[in-house]
Amino acid sequence: MAVYIKKPEPSQKLRVLGVGAKFDVSGYPSLLSAKRKMRFGFIYPAVGKGGRLIPLLKVLQSNACMGNCYYCANRQGRDFRRVKFSPSEMAKLFIRYYEGGVVKGLFLSSAISARPTQVEEEMLETVRLVREKYGFRGYVHLKILPGTEEDLIAEAAKFADRLSINLEAPNQTYLSRLSPFKDYSGQLLRGLERIARVHRESPLKAGVTTQLVVGPSGESDRELMELSHKLYKGLGLWRVYYSGFTPLKDTPFEGLPPCSKWREARLYQADFLLRRYGFTPSELPYDGEGNLPQDMDPKLGWALAHPERFPVEVETASFEELLRVPGIGRISAQRIVNLRRKEGIGGLEGLKRMGAVVKRARNFITIKGKFSPSPQKGEKEVDEQLFLWEEL
Repeated sequence: MAVYIKKPEPSQKLRVLGVGAKFDVSGYPSLLSAKRKMRFGFIYPAVGKGGRLIPLLKVLQSNACMGNCYYCANRQGRDFRRVKFSPSEMAKLFIRYYEGGVVKGLFLSSAISARPTQVEEEMLETVRLVREKYGFRGYVHLKILPGTEEDLIAEAAKFADRLSINLEAPNQTYLSRLSPFKDYSGQLLRGLERIARVHRESPLKAGVTTQLVVGPSGESDRELMELSHKLYKGLGLWRVYYSGFTPLKDTPFEGLPPCSKWREARLYQADFLLRRYGFTPSELPYDGEGNLPQDMDPKLGWALAHPERFPVEVETASFEELLRVPGIGRISAQRIVNLRRKEGIGGLEGLKRMGAVVKRARNFITIKGKFSPSPQKGEKEVDEQLFLWEEL
């Protein structure tokens, strides 16, 4: 049932629509996000190049939706307050927060309250006002709604740094369990292909992204990783984001268990292995049900499953071989390759100074033939630095 607020103030609308926007994730696992909460629920602390904090005003243009997705806070059949910003209201409010130094960027999405084209045009008008009337030149992420035509997407690309559309699931079978009225291939995937095509013709500064809902439809991690790999290779996506399911009252899925925060975190780690470390989905360590282990990161899981590849001699290993060592990332691997041309690594302490996580790496390497392992621990951990360099 729709319950509209009578003549709400913009600040009232923002409180409602900011909460509604939190379900569009931007890449930081919920396992770590508690460390980075900000004063207002509608301000999201994204991280940009070099670890620089970029607080975004993350908000919906409207939370009134014609759809009835089983998991969604904004579903038509749910009883809650429905409000909407006009383009002029939204643009003016954002600029007020920007000029006050509270935010540095905008992440604008919307529920589908009318024809997708009509709603998309209203969001685009908001961004156009922000750019042309108020002269804002900072970061803007604009959500593209299913059913938006390519010419409108091309127009949106002139004003946004990033465009995205949510696929939600790896295929139609799983999507039907989340939302029986959505068309995966003809609506969602085609929309993503349209955005990717526009991006190829006129590159966006922060590329194209999508989001997957993890948990309630019963998909496996293997299926999610195979889809992500296909999207990276075929459409050139910048990122795939994984939104761990949280049950909400007054929805058909309110009785389902939430997605494990560790599952969400391991998916992000595995995603990094696909995008940045040369892994393929088939190489990742899955259990009998096709899911990643939650008690260790997938890179460690792969290494333990391939003892024939170790130990690696740090003084002579290729850059690609070093990348496969748990505890050695791209930056530390490059530092090792550069330094050893001039001088020795300097043992485990030297390796630590180059940024390697020695407590993980030492079990898989030798340095000038010397092997210095430590007792293997199966502790749960997530390297936060992995997420601090390319979240946006």
